[in-house]
Amino acid sequence: MTAGDGADLLALRCDAVAELTSAALADLLEYVDPDLVYVIREAADVRIVSRFRRAFDGPVVAATGPADVRLETVAGVSFAFAGSATLLADPPDDVVDPSTADFVVCDDIAPTTDPVALEATLAGRDGAARCQSRGTEPTTVLTGALEASYDHVWTATVDGEPVRLPVRGVAPLRRSGAAELACLTCNRTGSVAVSSVPADRFGLQALSGVGPTTAERLRANGYDTRAAVADAAAADLRSVEGVGNSTARAIARSARALAASRVVRRTDEPVPPAAEGATPLFVDIETDGLQPTIIWLIGVYDPERDAYVDFVDTEPSRDDPGAATREFVSWLAAEYDAPSLIAWNGHAFDYEHLERFVARYAPAYREYWAESVYRYDLYDWAVRRDNAVLPGRTNRLEDVAEALGCERSGPAAALDGKSLAKRIRRLLEGPSNAADSSAGGDSAHASTIDWEAARRYCKADVHELAAVADAITAAEPATDRDRTIGGETTQTGLTDF
Repeated sequence: MTAGDGADLLALRCDAVAELTSAALADLLEYVDPDLVYVIREAADVRIVSRFRRAFDGPVVAATGPADVRLETVAGVSFAFAGSATLLADPPDDVVDPSTADFVVCDDIAPTTDPVALEATLAGRDGAARCQSRGTEPTTVLTGALEASYDHVWTATVDGEPVRLPVRGVAPLRRSGAAELACLTCNRTGSVAVSSVPADRFGLQALSGVGPTTAERLRANGYDTRAAVADAAAADLRSVEGVGNSTARAIARSARALAASRVVRRTDEPVPPAAEGATPLFVDIETDGLQPTIIWLIGVYDPERDAYVDFVDTEPSRDDPGAATREFVSWLAAEYDAPSLIAWNGHAFDYEHLERFVARYAPAYREYWAESVYRYDLYDWAVRRDNAVLPGRTNRLEDVAEALGCERSGPAAALDGKSLAKRIRRLLEGPSNAADSSAGGDSAHASTIDWEAARRYCKADVHELAAVADAITAAEPATDRDRTIGGETTQTGLTDF
């Protein structure tokens, strides 16, 4: 991490990493490169905690143990780990006051719902609120009782004064297959950017088509590392029990991509845009969720001009959710007769919603959009159509870009798309949101969106897309010997974007 970006916290659930070999554990720590490891209370196992403490040269804090407060400062960011919410309210004189930290971590903090009254309450709210009221700066509360996708601002009253309580989950995300470990970038302003990686994507299991059984068989045949697999011939891999011809080729390609951090082409299909004379434009949109009611930011990069431009609605509203779309398509029509847009997972998201917004909020440009704007999806070309094997642990854009050496820094590193979307939703809901009284909804929190940081985040997305496109274009097309039918990919669901 670049100094000043914040602190990287890796949050673990012991049963999610219990099956990791020592090599896979080392691979996890090298890949995430955390400043701090936090083991949540649920499913805690002292044996797993001990393994991490031996393997990681940094603080490993477990939610189990005596009820005290532990203060850790890493990368200029301080974390107070409290064993109970009671200690937040009134810490004894011989215990560190958690209100002095940038982040308070306590697994006692968790929402509960009264099924009769249909009201939500926050367990530990009084303690957290009293801690917040003692501090001179706002503090974000982190809890292992909630998944890392949880982001909500609660309110409380202390001595007649309102107190805001931003609460973020840190627990691994539960998805089909392996749980996804949460990696949180926390900076001193309270911003938290969340990324995740499947717990089973380390060591030999990072290779396409390799599960626990195949990994064990590879090790038994002398292939202890991905580099060893990358150096092996497909014919040698076929000698491993249960590995057939197509699986051997898939494993070999995946190993070469990961070991060398490069794209491995499977075919000689032209990389989009294929049209002669086409003007490629890399594009990304920011919305209020996967089923957007507003597109509030659109970023575009023209590599031929080396120019980036964005269209941002800093006063988003339900009344006019198409303001950014109108500005974008008006500019596009004025600058380009037949542009070729390139997006990541664009056919399943960006283009689908842009088309809808153009038709509804910029109908004068509907014909231009339909007949003159070419739309390409680099993810679809590489992954769904099996034209290339990418070097990320997943095929999410940020993972692939990072594997190729594009690491975010500055304000863009402390943001993530889901958190931005939630803040926009709060802003759109406004003070009339029914959650304000019972669940602590706080529209004022959304109004504090750092628009410049959000623009930098979108710009980073677009430039990462351009870098991945360059890497795919530069990769040598597959030879006849390398081509095969079939193969496997790591991520194909819309929820992974």
